[in-house]
Amino acid sequence: MQENLNKFEKEADDIVTSFSGSIGSKPQPSIIYHYTNDVGLKGILETGKIWLTDAFSLNDPSEMRHGFSILVKILESKAKTKQEKCFAKLIHNCFNNIQKLGNFFICSFSENGDDLGQWRAYADDGLGYALGFDRPALETPFASQDCGGIPNCSTFPVTYDDDKLGEIQQQIVDRMFGLISTPVGMKLPEEILRAYWHKLFVLLTTRAMHASLYFKHCAYRNEQEYRFLQLHPTGHAPTDMKLRAHSYSLIKYLEFDWKSANLSALKQIIVGPASNRPEAQRFAEDCVDMFYRGTVPRDKVPIVHSKIPYRAT
Repeated sequence: MQENLNKFEKEADDIVTSFSGSIGSKPQPSIIYHYTNDVGLKGILETGKIWLTDAFSLNDPSEMRHGFSILVKILESKAKTKQEKCFAKLIHNCFNNIQKLGNFFICSFSENGDDLGQWRAYADDGLGYALGFDRPALETPFASQDCGGIPNCSTFPVTYDDDKLGEIQQQIVDRMFGLISTPVGMKLPEEILRAYWHKLFVLLTTRAMHASLYFKHCAYRNEQEYRFLQLHPTGHAPTDMKLRAHSYSLIKYLEFDWKSANLSALKQIIVGPASNRPEAQRFAEDCVDMFYRGTVPRDKVPIVHSKIPYRAT
């Protein structure tokens, strides 16, 4: 039974890795943009750090559940026997508590530095800024971080294709499905059966969730998201995790020190389309002058304005 579980674990990992490798082999953007408000701009330049937020506290609360819902539908449609239906119900009941499946931290960038939807959603309704970073200069030190000795940092463009996500989830379910009935008729002690079901449950849900992190619903396609991801298994929360307050809740996040890793990674600052241009320009210039402390000439970090004609409500 343990050998079968080990085999499934490897096969599921190979399925996810095969997909992540395929998107990594495609041409990638040279510049990626991070939308933020004026406070965010000041903080990113002052501390030299960007935040990776707990994936279950992102702006769109349904984002992480979307991919998992596809898994649930596949499993429920495939279940026929009593044991299979019980296992499918177990996965279904996990739907509202998927935040317990692991520790996933994300920082979102975009290939588009002047998108109206993102100005509205992520940059103070067009009053904020978009910071343009040199992608290789930023992601190389991020991906090479030593996070407790595990290779858990990755970067990738988000895919907006439910059919492809369903195909991946189907492959994972197909590799796992026969294992549900393995203990039937073996007259094993209850504690062994429970340990087996728990292990199978964890392997399936964590691999399915990992696959889902590469996808978003096609309604968000205009965002052209480029994602920085750091993941830690259940029960192994990162020791450097911090908390910030937001709307009567505490949000978990991690910091990535991009400034120490590569001071020249920041290539451009774009002023939002709804801002008071002179004031917003001056604020950005002051942030650059104060927080780079003369180490980077201002002409190395040009400050430009959005070309979108937009007035905030």
